[in-house]
Amino acid sequence: MIDHPLWFPEDVTGPWTHAVGAALAEMYQSDWGNREVESDIVWPLTEEAAPRQLVTPPGVSQARPATAKSRSGEEARPSIAERPRARTQRSEAATKAAKARAGTMSRNRPQGPQRRSQADLARVLPRQGAMQMSHAVATRWLKTSGLRTTSSGHCTSRHLHHCTSLDAVRVGTIARVIDLKRLSGCPVMVTGGTEAGHAPGQYSHGNGYKLDITHNKCIDRYITRHHHRTGVRGDGAALYRSGEGIVFADESSHWDILFK
Repeated sequence: MIDHPLWFPEDVTGPWTHAVGAALAEMYQSDWGNREVESDIVWPLTEEAAPRQLVTPPGVSQARPATAKSRSGEEARPSIAERPRARTQRSEAATKAAKARAGTMSRNRPQGPQRRSQADLARVLPRQGAMQMSHAVATRWLKTSGLRTTSSGHCTSRHLHHCTSLDAVRVGTIARVIDLKRLSGCPVMVTGGTEAGHAPGQYSHGNGYKLDITHNKCIDRYITRHHHRTGVRGDGAALYRSGEGIVFADESSHWDILFK
């Protein structure tokens, strides 16, 4: 505020606001000469108002240096148009880092002992039944399920007719003879497999479709009572057929069984 009453010159003929403006201008120049102030004064000697401008003390520069970097030397923040691309780049970098950490963890994770799967012969699928087995594997499956094998020549060669071989027998054949043992509850002894000396053909011993088992009262009773009589084969053997298509031929010394 002004500490003394304003003196208005007598020669001022304009409106009283011009005199007040002159007095204020004199006060600003005397008291606030070292500050930046914004002038709204309408000068008495001009008809139009001067443009609004910033009053700056002498020796102080108004220009502000433009720079692309901050004081710490870091790059300036991206513009609004560039911000989505910058966020995408940061997200991709974070995803790559996470994948790298996951790969490292999976490689460093200790592996537990691998367990060998046990084959469930009662659930062998048809497409798996067409697969062939070695003699050692087939006899092991039979022995595990309570079946036995015997050979008149005490051998397992596939090329000798007096041997009993299961080499290249079909998985389905072994699975169904095990089912026969399980369903009948009877002892089953296998005497013939894929060895030489049997009749040829598509569904033959040599192709792994047939097995020979010995006669006993239990198995004879089960086959004849639980399967349909379908006639007599050319050599006089009586034929019995199961609902699954298994054909039993009653030969004099054994049952000749076809597992399709």
